[in-house]
Amino acid sequence: MIRLSVDTSFEHLGLCLTRNGVPLANYYSLCHRRNATIIFEVIDDLLKSAELSLAEVDAYVVNCGPGSYTGVRIGMSVAKTFAQVHDKPVIPVNSLELLAGQIRHLKNDFPVLLNCTRREIFHSVFRIVDDHPVAQTAIQLTSLEKFIEISGGVPVVHYRVNPERRKHEPLFEQLVLLPLDYPVPDAQLLDRLGAYKLASSAFDPDLPVQPLYIKRDVEKPL
Repeated sequence: MIRLSVDTSFEHLGLCLTRNGVPLANYYSLCHRRNATIIFEVIDDLLKSAELSLAEVDAYVVNCGPGSYTGVRIGMSVAKTFAQVHDKPVIPVNSLELLAGQIRHLKNDFPVLLNCTRREIFHSVFRIVDDHPVAQTAIQLTSLEKFIEISGGVPVVHYRVNPERRKHEPLFEQLVLLPLDYPVPDAQLLDRLGAYKLASSAFDPDLPVQPLYIKRDVEKPL
């Protein structure tokens, strides 16, 4: 099976083309706001380097958010349009699942955090099952202060979107970070998680793929 994985939900552009899980071409670059202007050119280059056409892609994996509002829309639009034209499935992987995938061998449940605003975070708890992250709670939105108060200092996976563009928040320094087995949440990791979902009996290709890019798409703050 040939898969194309697309991630534009953070400040980078991540693309990965694989055949049966083996990478054929991979792209990762901190493009910030240039994703929309270069994504089609990069996809074309990846296909050419692998000597494939878009019609030969069997499935698309996409980061469906939460993350950058514009970024999520770009990746979702590209993956869903290509899939619709060629009648192929789209496998959604949310941002917190992707970040949790950086952990491979931890026995205990662990929280994953993604900043929403300066002092608000999306978070969910994960468990590693067969080397893959499985969500134990729905994605929630809460204040960073509240999370620190209720978490009791448990180690976390944390990713900050565009930290250089946001005012420094000292509360983040109170978080205890887990060591990562996979250092970068790139499209190759996205592909691995998408393949696991695709093979799951719970995956339904007929269900609509919806983006998670605004606050109302997750549970209300605690």
